[in-house]
Amino acid sequence: MKTIVFCLLTIVSTALAATTQMRWCTSSTHEEQKCVAMRTAFSAQSLSPEVVCVAGSGISDCLMKVQDGQAHMITLDGGDVYLAGKEYGLVPIVQETYAQDRYAGIAVVRATDSTLTLETLKGKDSCHTGVRRTAGWNIPVGFLLEAGYMEAVDCGDDINAVSNFFNQSCAPGAYLERNDPYGTNPPNLCGICTNKQCPADSSELYQSYAGAFRCLAESAGDVAFIKPQTVIDNTDGNGQLDWNRGLMSSDFRLLCPDNTQSTIDNAATCNLAKSPAHAIVTSPSTSAEDITAFQTVLAQAVALFGDDNNQNGFLMFDSVAYGGNDLLFKDSTQNLANLESGLTYRTYLGDYANTIDGLKMCPANSLRWCTTSSIENKKCRDMSAAFKGANLTPQISCYEETSKGLCVDRIVSGDADVVTLDGGDLYAGGDRIAPIVGESYDVGGDNPDASYWAVAIARKGTQFGMDDLAGRKSCHTGIGKTSGWNVPVGHLIKNEQIFVNGGCEVPKAVGEFFSAGSCAPGAKTDKYDPTGTNPSSLCALCIGTGNDNCVRNANEPYYDYAGAFRCLADQAGDVAFVKHTTVPDNTDGNGAEDWSTNLNSADYELLCADNTRMPITAWETCNLAKVPSHAVVTSSTKTTAQKQEIARLLLDGQEQFGSDSGAVFKMFDSQAYSDTDLLFKDSTEMLVDVGTQDTTEKWLSPEYVQDLDAISCSTTGGGATRTVQTSMVLVMMAFLIQMVWFGVLSRK
Repeated sequence: MKTIVFCLLTIVSTALAATTQMRWCTSSTHEEQKCVAMRTAFSAQSLSPEVVCVAGSGISDCLMKVQDGQAHMITLDGGDVYLAGKEYGLVPIVQETYAQDRYAGIAVVRATDSTLTLETLKGKDSCHTGVRRTAGWNIPVGFLLEAGYMEAVDCGDDINAVSNFFNQSCAPGAYLERNDPYGTNPPNLCGICTNKQCPADSSELYQSYAGAFRCLAESAGDVAFIKPQTVIDNTDGNGQLDWNRGLMSSDFRLLCPDNTQSTIDNAATCNLAKSPAHAIVTSPSTSAEDITAFQTVLAQAVALFGDDNNQNGFLMFDSVAYGGNDLLFKDSTQNLANLESGLTYRTYLGDYANTIDGLKMCPANSLRWCTTSSIENKKCRDMSAAFKGANLTPQISCYEETSKGLCVDRIVSGDADVVTLDGGDLYAGGDRIAPIVGESYDVGGDNPDASYWAVAIARKGTQFGMDDLAGRKSCHTGIGKTSGWNVPVGHLIKNEQIFVNGGCEVPKAVGEFFSAGSCAPGAKTDKYDPTGTNPSSLCALCIGTGNDNCVRNANEPYYDYAGAFRCLADQAGDVAFVKHTTVPDNTDGNGAEDWSTNLNSADYELLCADNTRMPITAWETCNLAKVPSHAVVTSSTKTTAQKQEIARLLLDGQEQFGSDSGAVFKMFDSQAYSDTDLLFKDSTEMLVDVGTQDTTEKWLSPEYVQDLDAISCSTTGGGATRTVQTSMVLVMMAFLIQMVWFGVLSRK
């Protein structure tokens, strides 16, 4: 009986321990340092739940960790609260409060322009605090787009939308690299600035709040997008500079959302949107009891550490000691306020959510093509322009994401329409998506069962085969991709070269097998490493810089077919897993990039499945598998007519732009962008209709799906794991309590 009681108490205490932690996700090393200090301070004051710091690689990583239950919370600004709610389903539970209330974004005009309204701003001259700043850009531009007054040019292309809508503007920062990466932003964005390069600093007189208001006051512009305090600070005797000394607030009017005007003192009701306070978000699966515990301990912490002059060993709202700003909380925070239960992100953000909707808006009735890098997005926009010039409809717009997996998510959620996927990504997308057209790599090929060969490449002169790869360095197109991961890893597992443990941790097994290092782009990203346990050696050979290292897109130079071959050509790796056309496409004068200019195909050999080697040209007999080609996919919920419309557009488009010798735009050539395989594989000869192979399983073939099933593992996120563990604990508790009860009765 004592043993049973002891077990019961142990299980009960373990179950309770699961609710005594407050796991906070940090998005930078500086924030991690402050979190550790906060943990120490909370512990010294015996505050509970205790703080546990969960290191994330960035905001997106943290959002994934909160969604999966690996962390409980993170503090976010308004834009990220929108992202957290819309894409990850997270909910706000606590907000920051500041000495000054949330400010509103307002549109101000001269009182003499009594007929001007938001609806009639097209063709006027505009004054902005700066590109992508909250009150001066995000709120007004988002409002005008969402309201339909400003027309969307492309998905998220707010800059060109502004250029088309206003006659001339002063938008400081318009030509900064982050806002104009290709140097193509129109000149009218800075047409009324005092410095026609309109830098986002004090050398431009019309930058920031006061500058934008000065732009209006000096009649350079017709409307200024600022905040209410700006007018107060610069009128009615408060201005002491030459330009604002005589200004009166009565000389200006507000433009209201209902297309009326109002006086400056009515900004509380006549505004475009209010900037939201930063908020702490959590998963909707977090229990009400846990949320209350978190809110309570944070209130206790504010009482102890919220005053910047406190003597309790920690400054909650100050980040100077950790080498950053606004770490964990904004430094200007005065207090924290609990939010009502069940509050959604849209309710919390109010009108601000609508402005973000506007900023992300795509042109109405356009075909939204999902891209995974800025350079691929540029090719997409060029394709859109080429198709438009050829009167091909519907119009193509370009929706940028960071990975193929997220593109699939956007397609399923209805934010995008199409993306090109390889077999591995098709398999991952499952029956949520459907192929429309496939790539054919044969000249004149018109077989809807388009396919290619997955091959292994080594440098000529090296002495090993497919059975001798253990301990060598490997180059992969990307984790989860067909010829770069699924086929070779499946081959090595089936041939008992790679041994996978009972937990089916395939990436771990691959990392141990290629123990000298690999480049498997995406191996350490949220989607493919949700628990953070994939070995770092899978990214050891990758050469992407900063946050682009080992990412599963073109920002990692060793990504995809050409990238994996480059990894081998650079002698970073010993073997590269690619497709049969990769070496011919990048050698013997066919390589367009510097790294491939002098490469010869004769310097490389194929590794055959029977452990022999053959020349590069023998891929039909020396390969690891024949696999289905890449396909353009859309949501499986689209109607047959919608799918046919997309197929018709692409098949018609290739009639004019499918040739690599074309003078206008080349669908199947990425040399002009100093990259490879953008939108389509460069080795594509033509697109073919999928015919009856119009589902993922039919396109991939049952045999290939079975191969993928053999190497795929179902992973459970932290949140689901905890739910299962909690259920098991409750069942065990009930069982043991029953045993104890019957034991007591039996003694009576």
